Amino acid sequence: MQSITIESEQLKVGFNTKGAELCSLVDKRDGVEHMWKADPNFWPRHAPILFPCVGESKNGKIKVDGESYSIGRHGFARHELFSVVGQGESHVTFELRSDPNSLRQYPFDFVLRIRYNLDGPKLTQSFEVVNSGITKMAFQLGGHPAFAVPFDRNESYSDYQITFDQPQMLDRHLLTKEGLYSGETRLFLENDSSFGLIYELFSEDALVFKNIESRKVWIEKKVGGKRLEMEYKDFHHFGIWSVPGADYVCLEPWIGCADMADAEADFFGKDSVISLKPAEVFSAEFSIALHQ
Repeated sequence: MQSITIESEQLKVGFNTKGAELCSLVDKRDGVEHMWKADPNFWPRHAPILFPCVGESKNGKIKVDGESYSIGRHGFARHELFSVVGQGESHVTFELRSDPNSLRQYPFDFVLRIRYNLDGPKLTQSFEVVNSGITKMAFQLGGHPAFAVPFDRNESYSDYQITFDQPQMLDRHLLTKEGLYSGETRLFLENDSSFGLIYELFSEDALVFKNIESRKVWIEKKVGGKRLEMEYKDFHHFGIWSVPGADYVCLEPWIGCADMADAEADFFGKDSVISLKPAEVFSAEFSIALHQ
């Protein structure tokens, strides 16, 4: 595993080649580290990439052309060593290709590239998926970055709130204890744009919003000040998650999500699955910006 660092005038950002994972986001203007410290007592990750699945597959399996394959929650990309295929002072590109291990879990040939680019106080994370095989392939894709809250050690978690870029009606889609969708929903926001952070919010797992209208969300103090903003124009589902008692919150843009508890196992029938013909390319991106 190799560590990589890129910088702009405002930010210093660090990655690991394992999972092409963003692991450090330091604001050079005040020295604050904005990524979760990956405390194994709560959750030992920083920002895993979700590919080729988002969430849990029913019974931990997918079915393609009548064959069943065992695959873990959120797929396997987060566990794999990526190659560095491009790097400069303010950008880096990682690449993962299908191999015998991936084919045992997911029977498609692919190339997955993750590019990070810094522009002042903004970090853009771009995804490119190439079908390098000879048959149609399918996949889901998502981000899972965990941001440290509070921003200042003299503040508390409950001093902060999550704010969307517009008031909206948001239904929370509920999960079973196995991480599958039960089919039940619960009204979460009613023509509102923000809610306060408290640990108890996540006592029933993630907050999941499907087909969300908002295109931006930010973490901010209730009384104002610095805010961490995410723009996710290419992702139509969104998750917000933490472990109760831990000082972080994950902002998770998704294309796709976990299976329904009563779903069939066919992979091409997964929620929001993307299909590519041989040699076709899919791309998407989201960005993270720190505003003083």
